[in-house]
Amino acid sequence: MRVRGRIEASLAPTETKRPVILDGRHPLTKLLVEKEHCAAGHANRERVTNDLRQRYWIIHIRPTVRAVERSCAFCRRRRATPRTPATGDLPRARLDPFHRPFTNCGVNYFGPMMVKVGRRREKRWGALFTCLTCRAVHLELVASLSTDSAIMALRRMAARRGWPRLMYSDNATNFRGADQELRNAYAEWAPALRDEGLLHRMEWRFIPPGAPNQGGAWERMVRSVKTALSVTLREKAPAEEVLLTLLTEAEFSINARPLTHVSVNPSDPEALTPNHFLLGSSGGLPTTGPCNEADRRTWRVSQALADHFWRRWVHEYLPTLIPRGEPRNNARPVQTGDVVLIVDSTLPRNTWPMGVVERTHSGPDGSIRVVEVRTRTGTFRRPVGKLVVLLKKEEATQAAPGGELLRTPS
Repeated sequence: MRVRGRIEASLAPTETKRPVILDGRHPLTKLLVEKEHCAAGHANRERVTNDLRQRYWIIHIRPTVRAVERSCAFCRRRRATPRTPATGDLPRARLDPFHRPFTNCGVNYFGPMMVKVGRRREKRWGALFTCLTCRAVHLELVASLSTDSAIMALRRMAARRGWPRLMYSDNATNFRGADQELRNAYAEWAPALRDEGLLHRMEWRFIPPGAPNQGGAWERMVRSVKTALSVTLREKAPAEEVLLTLLTEAEFSINARPLTHVSVNPSDPEALTPNHFLLGSSGGLPTTGPCNEADRRTWRVSQALADHFWRRWVHEYLPTLIPRGEPRNNARPVQTGDVVLIVDSTLPRNTWPMGVVERTHSGPDGSIRVVEVRTRTGTFRRPVGKLVVLLKKEEATQAAPGGELLRTPS
């Protein structure tokens, strides 16, 4: 069947004057559209629609072209983007007041930084420990990225700030090694130093690989440290003692930043800072708190002052953490059996590894945020924000009954 139009007198070819009528829902029509789609170099829909109209009169042509484009494996890989889940609830470690600073910690390395040792230059790194509750930081200079250096930096921090109860970090090998070394040490100390081992025992948690957003509490502090050092570090390779002094000054400067709104009313108290929990005031100067003057015991005065700061933390700082800053994402979550691409910003898109979701891990709010993906080279644990869903479980079952994932058309 052909279209009976009004341009029979034209000198155009017959197939142009009287194009063939095709049903867009027929499989043959879809094959013709797919052929033109590939011949056009996977171009946009308007280009493919225009090429088809030169020869065929397809009923519902635009929905047909759109459906073929959605089913094209090459276009899926080229255009699909990861769907980041909604911002989750803050962990308990971020909302745990009335404990000493650095009870709940996060640790990260930054650097390297060059130092001058005699006539040669050597690399040094910085270990940043941040209190997840009061947002204070503690900086240590580290000589290498080995496990021993990580343990010694942790011991130096704990000797001055106290042993943390909970430690968060990324999946760096030195941190995993430090965790294993500490576990072995705890097992050796148990018979003779059981009491001290229990006092020093802490839990070490790792965020998923490739999810720096889940470590934003210390990643943002690393940026603040680099900003402070860029102002004070004027030599490219200072002496190690100079660099250690600059790190200490940067630590004090960051801990003096306000956590709450800075009021200009002279009758209002000064803004709450991490130094209030470490030094008793923002600048380290002595201050008096709402203590009971009749009670002359020093420990009760200092405890009342600490409680005052924590009450201000609950009333002034904690409400600022409530807003999520974005609407809730109601998109379909990743499910077991979905065919996905693992996003790797260091590689071209067409080389991203493809795999099948084998297991999902949900957060405290029930949202799926971490999954385990099986690929040809192994099983990887990745956050949902680094995955691109190519085929849902139902689509993958229909598209690959023999076990293949996807086949890109040639």
